[in-house]
Amino acid sequence: MKRFLLTAAFTALAAPVLAEPACTPGETLKPVWESLKSFEDEGGKVLAFKINDGGCYEIYGTLNGTKMEVFFDPNTGTELDRIAD
Repeated sequence: MKRFLLTAAFTALAAPVLAEPACTPGETLKPVWESLKSFEDEGGKVLAFKINDGGCYEIYGTLNGTKMEVFFDPNTGTELDRIAD
């Protein structure tokens, strides 16, 4: 029983860490290629792209040998978050 409670507690605490950012796309969106280009200009290599469930641009790629997930606001094109795998 104690093991179950500890597992439940750790899962509840880890959930916010794993959450992706959410965006509210407006009427005028930045082109996707601008977000891709900003990551590539930094030296990154884009492997895949999608619009996540929260409406943000999400890039999967590598940067300096590290796998990355990078999130961009579709309205402004600014980077919101970066997760290194």
